[in-house]
Amino acid sequence: MNLSGRLLEQVLILRCQIGDKEAYAELINRYHRPLRYFISHLSDNTEMAEDIFQDSWVSVIRKIHTLRNLDAFPSWLYRIARNMVYQQLRRKKKLSEFKENIIVADETENGAFSPEDAAQIHKCLKELHPEHREVLVLRFLEKMSYQQIADVLDCNLNTVKSRIYYAKFALKRKMEEKNGKEK
Repeated sequence: MNLSGRLLEQVLILRCQIGDKEAYAELINRYHRPLRYFISHLSDNTEMAEDIFQDSWVSVIRKIHTLRNLDAFPSWLYRIARNMVYQQLRRKKKLSEFKENIIVADETENGAFSPEDAAQIHKCLKELHPEHREVLVLRFLEKMSYQQIADVLDCNLNTVKSRIYYAKFALKRKMEEKNGKEK
């Protein structure tokens, strides 16, 4: 986000912190599509995703006055949504254990997908483990840094690197499976 966009967002957050309803509406509108996408790709239930989306904003509205670092708003918002998704998934016992804290060397991200692969990538994303989906969505669609992702996930930087590494591998494997079936 450019400087003017960040400043506008900070002003919106400050206005929200003093209870400006128009600022809330504008902030919600600003994050509507990316947050809805993030939530829908973590959960596998459309109704549940809609409820979580709404509940996330209710929580943000109730707690925004506690936010001190205005630049941390995106990470804070996504962490709230993520926690709600996982809380729902735990209730449904759909979340399996995932190996944590595997240290992986940082790799370059020059293996981008072509635009023609976009539809297939989105289909394959839906089939990945939620912890793989979330890091890929945050990194490549939301363009968050590793540190911002670590803040959202409330984990260390090496865990984020590990998850992204394994998520890329899982996505590649899914895409190869799809390509193999189509041939």
